[in-house]
Amino acid sequence: MAWAPVYVLTAILTTVCLAHFLSRTRLPPGPAGLPLAGNILQFPRKHIAASLGSLKNIYGDIIYMHVFGREFVILNAAVDAVELFDRRGSRYSDRPRTIMAGELVGKKHAVLFHPYGEELRQHRRLLKSAFESRRLAEYWELQYTVSYKLLAALLKTPEDLMAHLRHSAGAFTMRIAYGYNVSDGPEEDQFVTLAEELARLTAKASSPGRWLVDSFPALRHVPSWFPGAGFKRWAINARKITNEFAAAPYLHAKTAATAGIRSFVSDTVDLVEGELGRPLTKADDEFLKWTSASIYSVSVAINSSFFLMMAVYPEVQSKAQAELDAVISRDRLARIEDRSSLPYIEALIKELHRFRPITPLAPHTTLVDDEYKGYRIPKGSWVMANTRAIMHDASIFPHPERFWPERFLPEGAGCTADPREYSFGYGRRRCPGLSIAESALFISITHVLAVFKISHPVDEYGHVITEPAEFTDEHIAHPYPFRCTIEPRSDAMVKLVAQMVSLSSDI
Repeated sequence: MAWAPVYVLTAILTTVCLAHFLSRTRLPPGPAGLPLAGNILQFPRKHIAASLGSLKNIYGDIIYMHVFGREFVILNAAVDAVELFDRRGSRYSDRPRTIMAGELVGKKHAVLFHPYGEELRQHRRLLKSAFESRRLAEYWELQYTVSYKLLAALLKTPEDLMAHLRHSAGAFTMRIAYGYNVSDGPEEDQFVTLAEELARLTAKASSPGRWLVDSFPALRHVPSWFPGAGFKRWAINARKITNEFAAAPYLHAKTAATAGIRSFVSDTVDLVEGELGRPLTKADDEFLKWTSASIYSVSVAINSSFFLMMAVYPEVQSKAQAELDAVISRDRLARIEDRSSLPYIEALIKELHRFRPITPLAPHTTLVDDEYKGYRIPKGSWVMANTRAIMHDASIFPHPERFWPERFLPEGAGCTADPREYSFGYGRRRCPGLSIAESALFISITHVLAVFKISHPVDEYGHVITEPAEFTDEHIAHPYPFRCTIEPRSDAMVKLVAQMVSLSSDI
C-alpha cells in the first residue's frame, strides 16, 4: 500500500505527458525546434515572407513554428486564408499583442493594431460610413487635382520622384483625413515629413521576430538607461513622433470643422452626434485621432513600385500607353468613368498588386482554440496569411515570377483570380478604404502613362543603367531606392498638364 501514491503520481504524470505529446502531434507540421527557444534559429530574420513561403515545399501549405512560447501558424495558400479569416472570421479577427509597436511605441489604439471586440466593430462601421459610395465622387475630384499637380511637379524636377510621390500621397490623405492643405513650397510639408517618418517607424516596430521584448514582455519594464536597453530608448523616440503625428493634425481638423471645412474627422463627429444621437466618447476621440493618423496610405509604396516596373518592363508600358492612346482623346486625361474601357490598364493594376504585394504578411490572432484540416490551432497563436506566397502560387497565377499583366486577360492566361482579394487584407480586418485606394491608383497610373515615358537611366557614355526590381521586407514593402528617367511624351502633353492644373480646384 505504501507504493500506491507513487503509482497514482506516475499515472498522472504519464497522462499529462501523453496529452501534451498528442496535442503537439496534432499541430501543423513544421521544423523541429530547440527546448524553450523553439524555432529561434529557423525563423527568418530577413526576406521573411519569401523564406516562410519556401518552407511550403517541405512542410506543406500550413506550417507551425514557435519562438520562446509564441506560436505561429503560417498560411501559404489562399484557400486556407479565406477559410480561416473570412468564413471563420469571428475566431480569427484579433490582432497579435505587439509589445514594441502596440505598447512601447503607442500604436495600440490604431485600427491596424486594435484588439477585436465591440469597440473595434463600432469604429469600423464609422469608417465604412465615412468611405461609403456617396462620398466617392468627391474623393475622385480631389484625386484628379492631386494627380495633375504630381504631373506638373514631375515635369519640373523628375529626379525628385520619391519626394513628389510622398507629397502627392500626403496632399490627398491629409485633406480627406483632416481638412488640411499641404503646402506646395520647396520645403516638404511638416505633416508629410511626420507621416513618412511615422510610416518608417511603424514598419520597423511591427516587424515579426525583430524585437526580443515581443517574446519576453517583461523586458518592457527595463529602464531605458540600463545596459542593453537600446530598444527602449528607440521606442521612447518613436513614441514621441507617433504621439505628435496623432495629435497635431487631429487638433487642426477639429478647429477646421468649426470653420465648415469637411474631413474624415468632422464627418465622423457629425455621424456620431447626429445620426447616432450620442455625444462623442473618449474612446471615439482616441479612435478618430489614431485612425486619421493611419490614413496616410500605402500609395507611396505602390506608386513607386509602378515607376520601377515601367522602367524594368518597357514592353508593358508600351502596351498600356497604346491602349490609352486608342481610347482617350489627346485633349484630356482619363477619368474614373473610362475604367471599364481600359482592360489592359486594369490588368496592369492587378499585376502590380500581385507581383510584389505591398503587405506581404497579414498577422491575425485566434480568439479560441480551433481545429482545421485535422490540425489544432491554439488560442492566441499568430496566424499569418503569407500574401506573398499566395500571389506566387503557380496553380493560381501561372509563371508567378514573370511581371505579366496579360495573365488577367482572355488572350493571356485567362486568370480569373483577383489579387486585390488578398492585398487589402482578409475578413473583418479588410481595409475599409479599398475603393478610395483603387481609384487613386487608377487615376495616377493612367495620367502618368499618358504624359510620360519611363525608362532606365543612362550613364555619361550612353550605357543603360539597369535597376534591379528589389523590394524591402517590411510591414509595408516598397522598392529599394532606384533611379529612372521620366520624360514627357510630347509637347502637347506638357501643355495639357498646364491646362488641367489651371482648371483644377485648389487644395
